[in-house]
Amino acid sequence: MAEPISTGTTTAIAVTGVGAITLLPGVDAATVLGAFAGAAVFALNSDDMSTAKKLAFLVLSIVAGCLAAPLAAALIAKALPTDAEVSHGVGALVASAVIVKLLLMLIRVASNGDRLVGYFRGNGQGGNK
Repeated sequence: MAEPISTGTTTAIAVTGVGAITLLPGVDAATVLGAFAGAAVFALNSDDMSTAKKLAFLVLSIVAGCLAAPLAAALIAKALPTDAEVSHGVGALVASAVIVKLLLMLIRVASNGDRLVGYFRGNGQGGNK
């Protein structure tokens, strides 16, 4: 179990760092904060990883969430029944929570080439039948 003081210190440093990034000119604060929130959701739900991996994936998830925010916001807007405008912050939150998990799944599928080929051939099960 992690020590409460070290966990609290790490959290304070992360929040301070994210807050400092939002002060930079040209950076959308809502997008960065949304990406951080989504990355935190991902990291907190990853029980099977070490702390170092969680921190690395947290940073990667924030970056990926900021980069994929416009695409995710557009996809969410298309899925809604009305012509609603979706903030890039919401897109960043969803993208950062989902993108690393999706990439890890794709890596696992790609590492098993027979299953991937079988899936694209249409038998749905993968591998040889």
